[in-house]
Amino acid sequence: MKRYRWTLLTPDERVVLALSEAINVSLPVARALCNRGIETFEEAKVFFRASISDLPSPFLMEQMGRAAERVVQAVGKREKIMLYGDYDVDGTTGTAMLYLFLKEHGAEVSYYINDRFSEGYGLSDEGIDLAISTGTGLIVTVDCGIRENDAIQRCCASGIDVIVCDHHEADELPPAYAILNPKVPGTAYPFRELCGCGVAFKFVQAIGGILHEDPENCLQYLDFVAVATAADMVSLEKENRTLVREGLKRIRTNPRNNFRQMFTLMNVQPSEVDIYHIVFGIAPRINAAGRMHSANLAVDWLLSMTPEESKRYAAELDRMNTDRREIDSDIMKKAESMLDGHFASYCSSIVLYDESWHLGVLGIVASKLLEKYYLPTIILGNMNGFVRGSVRSVSGLNVYEVLQQCSGYLEQFGGHHQAAGITLRAENYENFRRKFDEVCGSSLSLVHRQKEVMVDSVLSLEEITGNFIKVLGQFAPFGYGNREPVFISPEMRLGSKPKLLKQRHVKFSLTDRHGRNFEVIGFDRPDIFQELSSVPDPVFTMLYTVEKRVWNQREELQIKIRDLELKGKE
Repeated sequence: MKRYRWTLLTPDERVVLALSEAINVSLPVARALCNRGIETFEEAKVFFRASISDLPSPFLMEQMGRAAERVVQAVGKREKIMLYGDYDVDGTTGTAMLYLFLKEHGAEVSYYINDRFSEGYGLSDEGIDLAISTGTGLIVTVDCGIRENDAIQRCCASGIDVIVCDHHEADELPPAYAILNPKVPGTAYPFRELCGCGVAFKFVQAIGGILHEDPENCLQYLDFVAVATAADMVSLEKENRTLVREGLKRIRTNPRNNFRQMFTLMNVQPSEVDIYHIVFGIAPRINAAGRMHSANLAVDWLLSMTPEESKRYAAELDRMNTDRREIDSDIMKKAESMLDGHFASYCSSIVLYDESWHLGVLGIVASKLLEKYYLPTIILGNMNGFVRGSVRSVSGLNVYEVLQQCSGYLEQFGGHHQAAGITLRAENYENFRRKFDEVCGSSLSLVHRQKEVMVDSVLSLEEITGNFIKVLGQFAPFGYGNREPVFISPEMRLGSKPKLLKQRHVKFSLTDRHGRNFEVIGFDRPDIFQELSSVPDPVFTMLYTVEKRVWNQREELQIKIRDLELKGKE
């Protein structure tokens, strides 16, 4: 039985044929390009060959010149600068990058990262108190600050200038000395989707430009930008795609000591690193510091210079991540045990609460439950007498708007259309849960209750050639906003009996008309194994991706099955 809703995209075949001939690619590849809005030779050239030199000038960003001049002035006068970063991957990498860059130029610079549990998100009283007591003259925020009007007003009243370096939306701009944010209304910067570290990188480029530095000196930080951009789930298109691609090249060819030590723990060669290793390897370990204890450990690791220092911090982050996985696994089991009773009363959402649950991992559990059950999901714990937690939503439902309709039961909420955080009083929990489910139920159509997979083209196994794989690889890096091309093949028959690996993963082979053998793997799809084993000689249609995989410095073709439908079972 299909897990997903399949949508076969149908670009204009005349445009597909023209593009195929113009850039000498197969029709399935040309369809995949057209499905991404790439229809001409020039557009394809930008997509496949964009370089750092093609990126917009940082000075197109509103107030960038003013901000860069202020930092240069602070460095020249030996003024104390505090970098104020968020506790996630985006904030910690951006903070570390600015710290290294400013230190290299002789700045008297420190950094401050909030404690997730006692201070929460944004500029805290504790952080501002420290800035005042140490005589700080300039604060530069990283991945926070755009909504901190009162806190920044307090800084101004204390004689501290604040440069906001952020990428979140703002209702009302704070009274900062300068605001660097591609989402500020009226800015001339042409790309809105930079992450916080990406904005900080443009800041580094601007400061370097004023100091007449060799531009290559700024590019050494692209590894930080790649990690932050991939981990923060911003759209991997246009400028972000170039930043990640170039950053990955640096990680593969000349990794820093800290990354090298982490790759050793992850049992991966630097030359084999791709976006998967960032999102599911490096990012969770960085985030584990802020989730379990203090994000300062992550910054210490990012700033470490010697192999010994890097190894020590990497091992500590790895240990914290192991602890984090054990905790979220326990919460996941408990949450799933609560679902039968929950679904008896609520069928359009998942809202679960246990006062013992660790707040640092609730977002992870919410994301896992969303992936499994595909319903708007809220997982809640308790801190300081308040019920707090994380919200995740299905595609097509703006959960921020849903929360606005439930705001009468909430003390605080914030976020965007797919994810949010909420705080409420325990006595309002049941009424909130009822209202949230009611609003979700009225907003979710049957279509929204099944996850959609966009399919680029029908493909025969015979069309999977060396050149096809080579061109397809140039669509990378894949992620939010630049999905991996998905293909569909009907009338498939097994080349070998399916196997179930570790009771989770299905594996089998297919054979094309030329006798070529293709290994197929379906991760976390034991249901596909059961389907294929349920009938003799099954005939099926499958959805899949194709990739060239590097394993132990060997290249091999891999077909990853996304979904399957047996013939006659619709």
